[in-house]
Amino acid sequence: MAVDFSVEGTIELHPPVPLAQLWELIEGGRFQVAPHGMCESELKAFVAQAKWALVPDADSGMDEQGRPNAIKYLRVDDPEVYSFEISQRLAELSAWMGAAHEFDGELQYQDGDVGTTGVIEPFEDGQDPKWHETGGRLW
Repeated sequence: MAVDFSVEGTIELHPPVPLAQLWELIEGGRFQVAPHGMCESELKAFVAQAKWALVPDADSGMDEQGRPNAIKYLRVDDPEVYSFEISQRLAELSAWMGAAHEFDGELQYQDGDVGTTGVIEPFEDGQDPKWHETGGRLW
């Protein structure tokens, strides 16, 4: 079975993705939407609890029910997750955001068992992300 990893970082979704387009991911509980207009310290606390948070685009406003119209960032702070879960979540997000949107950024990871560190580069169109080891015990 896969080894536990910790993963963190922020990835921009460009252009911002309409929230309605990502609704099935949110309803499934795999991602949580941060409330619109949080300050950085509140957002950091929210992400620490949510682990996988979709952050609203401040310029897109909210709908009549108080939900953000669009998502600009994915922020992750997950101290213990399986590698297949990381890849699956990023591939699902890329599939649901559609071909008109791109990722800008990468997540940092640490392998809790072996101690290697690296970055995870997500790809669009539902493709699996690419993992790059950058430190520790390189094979």
